[in-house]
Amino acid sequence: MLNIINLSEASPLVLVLVLIIAVFLWIEGYRLYKLAVFFLGFMTGFTLSAFILKYISAVPVPGIIIQVVVGLTLGAASFLILKLGLFIAAACAAFLLLSNLLHSLGITGTVIAFAAAVVAGFVATKADKPVIIVLTSIVGGFALTEVLYRLVLLIPYDTSFLPPEKSIIWLIVKALVSAVGIAVQYSKVRDED
Repeated sequence: MLNIINLSEASPLVLVLVLIIAVFLWIEGYRLYKLAVFFLGFMTGFTLSAFILKYISAVPVPGIIIQVVVGLTLGAASFLILKLGLFIAAACAAFLLLSNLLHSLGITGTVIAFAAAVVAGFVATKADKPVIIVLTSIVGGFALTEVLYRLVLLIPYDTSFLPPEKSIIWLIVKALVSAVGIAVQYSKVRDED
């Protein structure tokens, strides 16, 4: 399964940094959506260029430089062109959600998840505040849950009581955490209106 961010081998410092970003995105996503779409654009460009570079043997510069340049370019484009940023954010969220769901059910559905991601991206370009709130809450909620899971695994105690990593239970937990983020953000935005 292709993930936008693979945290399985991340250091504790990276996990803590991602945790901080995830909490802000989860709770304050609407206020920070331009930064959120920059971050998602950067991660999408970084990850896709890494995926493509795996199949190219002769590259004149180090791969990490290409990944950073592509990531920054797509991040800046997402930041400056809101519709592009919304497209990328919705597509990433739909892809992650559907691919995780299909994987939890034992189905390999990368093509289905990709097609749904493209449709979700086009739908999001026609939306406004609710889509931004839902997207930032989902991305933040999923990242928050994943990081907390990874941090718990670092505790030097028996963690065998936890469900397996690819269990549908984790998808349900991620969805519930995301729902809490949606409710919190919606109440904050409603109070400001």
